[in-house]
Amino acid sequence: MKFSVKVQYGLQAMIELASNYGSGQVQIADIAKEQKVPIRYLEQLLLILKREGLIASTRGKEGGYTLIKHPGDVTILEIVETLDGPIQLADKKMKKIPFIFEAFERVQGKMREDLAGISLEDLVTRQRQKEKVLVYSI
Repeated sequence: MKFSVKVQYGLQAMIELASNYGSGQVQIADIAKEQKVPIRYLEQLLLILKREGLIASTRGKEGGYTLIKHPGDVTILEIVETLDGPIQLADKKMKKIPFIFEAFERVQGKMREDLAGISLEDLVTRQRQKEKVLVYSI
């Protein structure tokens, strides 16, 4: 299974918003520049994330985007399924061979569990730790 570019860019945008959580609005141009995501594509993704209640936006000169929930309360699974739909490894057609269906269903459950166990806050923490290592190794 491979996650789409939509998920990758969406996660990058959400990480940027999580990094700035509590610091006010983040403008779309800043997200695009910092995360190296095409702004036109980012606009579409942010609309989806907003419609699904993960982010909020404010118009105007001082406007931008913010997370609605604390980064610790937003899971990677929530973002993946918002952008790509439910993770689906076990297909109904596989039910013809029950042991294959059960194996894929088990893997699917484990994947969902693992993604639900990682929050945006976890990713931001990992990102900051990696940046510290890079800064101190100079």
